[in-house]
Amino acid sequence: MVRGTIIAAWLVGACVATAADTVRVCSYNLLKFSQDNEDGRIPQFKRILDSIRPDIVVCSEVADASVGPRFVSEVLTYEPFAATPYYDGPDTEITVLYNQRVLRLLGTTRIPTELRDIFETTFEHLDDKGDPDDTLVVYGVHLKASSSTSDEQQRTREVTALTLRMTTRRNVIVAGDYNVYRPDEPALQALIGPSAIRRFIDPLGSNWRRNDAAFASYYTQCTRATTISSCGGGVDGGIDDRFDFILSSAELAPRVLTSTYTAFGNDGAIRFNRSINDPPNQKVSAEMAAALLCASDHLPIYVDVILGDVPASVDDADATPWWTCDGRTITVAPATPDVSVYSLQGNRVALLPTSNAIQRIEDLPTGMYILQQQFQNARALIVR
Repeated sequence: MVRGTIIAAWLVGACVATAADTVRVCSYNLLKFSQDNEDGRIPQFKRILDSIRPDIVVCSEVADASVGPRFVSEVLTYEPFAATPYYDGPDTEITVLYNQRVLRLLGTTRIPTELRDIFETTFEHLDDKGDPDDTLVVYGVHLKASSSTSDEQQRTREVTALTLRMTTRRNVIVAGDYNVYRPDEPALQALIGPSAIRRFIDPLGSNWRRNDAAFASYYTQCTRATTISSCGGGVDGGIDDRFDFILSSAELAPRVLTSTYTAFGNDGAIRFNRSINDPPNQKVSAEMAAALLCASDHLPIYVDVILGDVPASVDDADATPWWTCDGRTITVAPATPDVSVYSLQGNRVALLPTSNAIQRIEDLPTGMYILQQQFQNARALIVR
């Protein structure tokens, strides 16, 4: 996770710093993980999540209470993680794992559906001093599987149960295994469509199809061409479906770094009816591809989100002297290591190489930007 600062700049006036973080949200179907169905997969999950380094992991297909303590003590060891309470519902469950250094759990709620509960988790985001400065609500979903008309209708009813009980808070994420087969499926449209009760945004848009080479990089299921009985069971069929999603509320969407939205381990190769390592994966190592193959029949997905918006004093210890801002001009001090400027979509719009002279970035369009100083933390910038 990258800790940073948001700055608000007016056309006439100074910059006002506010605390902010780039928080990484991950969704992962753990393939009926339980103490009896571990199958030696803990080392694979550790290898995978050590590479992704998320701050929030929305875990579906949790089959008993072992995921929380095992993942906290043996998998997510790079930060002080905790797990939401485990509730033994009618089917597999959702467990949310979170980095306690940047998030504080406020509460959880279950929304019953006719198959699995939808799991609501509310967090406070914590600034550098451990003080709350923002709130995030995360819904973990695992909708009905299979492609029949009755299955589609059930998925829609499950999403309807969610929307009828959804929070009114601004910052909301709905993540998990949706089991949808096309973007116009009613269950998905009930969240991202123009008639949605509350509209959510899909970072990849709605122009995609399953089993289509043009969208191979979107797919998250299935990692195996054939069933692997020693790796948790699961299904087969190869990488040709987009079942896993992280959607953000329309209010949160401007703070989602869409370019970071990733199906981890998907290198875009055409693997219909083939495994994640066939042909050899070009994005991750052979060892990582083998871990993805065995850990689950789904790939994990993740995206980065900017949280935090409490104004800070100009004397704040987090303030940094290497930049100043006046109107639409950002000034970078001499000898500052390379500074990259990114749009909120993750596109680099400017690069200032290290120089002994003062450097300026002028006339940026109104919007939010991230200043990344080489080898240092990110800084986010709002220019109004």
